[in-house]
Amino acid sequence: MVHGTVTAAAATNTWGISGPAFLLFYVIVGLIAVAVGYAIRASVLRRTDPAWAPERPLTPSETALLVDDRRPVLAGLAQLRGHGVIDSTGRPVQPYHPTAIPELDPIARTLWATLSTPGRLNMTSMLVGTGGVVERMRKDLTDRGYLFGDPQRKALRTTRFPLYAVLLLGLARLISGVATHHSVGFLVVVMIVLSVITVLVGRAPRLTRRGRETLEAARTGNRHLRPANAPAYAAYGAGSAALAVALYGSLVLWTLDPALAGAAEVAAGGGSAGGGSSCGSGSSCGSSGSSCSSGSSCSSGGSSCGGGGCGGGCGG
Repeated sequence: MVHGTVTAAAATNTWGISGPAFLLFYVIVGLIAVAVGYAIRASVLRRTDPAWAPERPLTPSETALLVDDRRPVLAGLAQLRGHGVIDSTGRPVQPYHPTAIPELDPIARTLWATLSTPGRLNMTSMLVGTGGVVERMRKDLTDRGYLFGDPQRKALRTTRFPLYAVLLLGLARLISGVATHHSVGFLVVVMIVLSVITVLVGRAPRLTRRGRETLEAARTGNRHLRPANAPAYAAYGAGSAALAVALYGSLVLWTLDPALAGAAEVAAGGGSAGGGSSCGSGSSCGSSGSSCSSGSSCSSGGSSCGGGGCGGGCGG
């Protein structure tokens, strides 16, 4: 009689394994898969961060690209305004010439050409006009070891394979449990947690170690441009406006020249840093003669079911 009861109970379990037993096994296997995934991730990151040789400092637009994809355009706009190439409406006051003003970096020069053509001034048109040069700059920074590229991203995606296998096992158990009318609530919770970890373990950072160290070095070396210090950008040469925008985003542009930021339809405060502090200083980019930028090339401002009572609720 006892033997028959045990046999009948085992027959009602999904795959002949009780819910608590399967859930314990599944959690252990999941933890192993997470450990393996992060070990692979660490190996990939080490391979993509060799000891790079020293090289020239980054330009303001290059530094801005380390932060996000839109900021180089804002830095280029500030660079043009700081050199007096455009006015507060965003329109050039000098005819475009590809070799004029050697201090301009490629994005600022391309933006100058874009603004010299008829059309409405807005972020969309500027992003489209500079898209090609931004993409080339991104590839250059990737080749020089500052940004993650497609090969590194593909390598990082392999870190998810062990977790994919565990999730597939859980999915099969889930389908079987539902088909046999067993409760699978705890299994669903564990699978959701594993799904989140799967996304995180294979997520590629924007910057390599070289990129992070460069950004940190720029922050340290350019503290005088922090908005909290109320810097007079005109005193730092013709590159400090671009550098400040690269560090603190559109908030700086609105402070330096609100008319220009409004004409270009720049989102107020977008991408700003530095705790929302104002970039206000006595200097303004309002006159073409004033210098609002610095020749400095780097910047930065500024991831139990216990007992038989749990039954199939643990995992079918």
